[in-house]
Amino acid sequence: MRKWITLLMACLVVGPSLANATMGQVDFEAGYRRDNISWKLRVPAKDPLVTSSHRFKDLDIFQIGLNGRTTLGCNLYLRGNAYWGWILDGEYKRTVATNFSDDYYSGFNRGFSAHKHTVVDDKYVYGINAAIGYPFYFCDCTTIVAPVVGYAFDEQSLRFDHEGFDLNDSYYDESGRNHCSRQTFNNRWYGPFVGVDFNYRPCGDCWNVYADVEYHWGSFRGRRSDGDGFDFFDHGNRTSHDARGWVFAAGAEYDMCNCWTLGFSVKFQDWAANRHHRVCRDDSDNEILGSNDGNYCNDRQRTNHKWHSYAINLTLGRDF
Repeated sequence: MRKWITLLMACLVVGPSLANATMGQVDFEAGYRRDNISWKLRVPAKDPLVTSSHRFKDLDIFQIGLNGRTTLGCNLYLRGNAYWGWILDGEYKRTVATNFSDDYYSGFNRGFSAHKHTVVDDKYVYGINAAIGYPFYFCDCTTIVAPVVGYAFDEQSLRFDHEGFDLNDSYYDESGRNHCSRQTFNNRWYGPFVGVDFNYRPCGDCWNVYADVEYHWGSFRGRRSDGDGFDFFDHGNRTSHDARGWVFAAGAEYDMCNCWTLGFSVKFQDWAANRHHRVCRDDSDNEILGSNDGNYCNDRQRTNHKWHSYAINLTLGRDF
């Protein structure tokens, strides 16, 4: 057993004999990004009496970022990314619908549905991630495939002016005019991920091609300001520890003089987070929230959150 351990450690230390012991690159990127974000609520989760949705569609974002990746020796691969973006334009749609009846609640004789539109043109997005892995070299060390583990954090902060509404679709102030309030939304997606990085740099060629694939799991936290008339069932704070996401990034670079590179990159993200709020009752029909000890349990409500994003960037890099 000791001989096998010695052989394994020797392989890890020596590594591929033709590999470049120090290889790294830092890229500055700038480009266009588009996001779509949605919040949905169903009360109760099955056969809902009330449904509510917040949707941010076609958020146009100008984004800048900094990327870096390197191999230390032959046995350690590192990469990291940080970005900041300004929201330039977008659409916000708020929808509320009810399906009450006299049998359930005598105050309503029919269902109700209403929606409002407005424009989003303020605030920002930002994020950071880092990963570590072990590189495998192929094709005379021109190709690197590195399984990685890492952690990522992304946030979208939005602000807009919005006219609220009540069950009669009329939300007026004392002067009789529609009440317009400043609304804010904050979305955070964070947690660990696993993935695979690919890098291909032919010897004697001026091109470099790379790609990253990641699977994320973690948490979502959302917060919005009050003021649209439906806060009695659609609370402003949302949390979920069941967030999942796929991220794919790829790019190509051309080597210029003095170790500078010029290229482009693309990135696609697809996230979703769900949460069920449960209600339980015992034999005496007493409500026990958040408990599984009762004789009867049912979903009280369900929240669903989604985030889809793609970005196209130009990159300026430096090899070292």
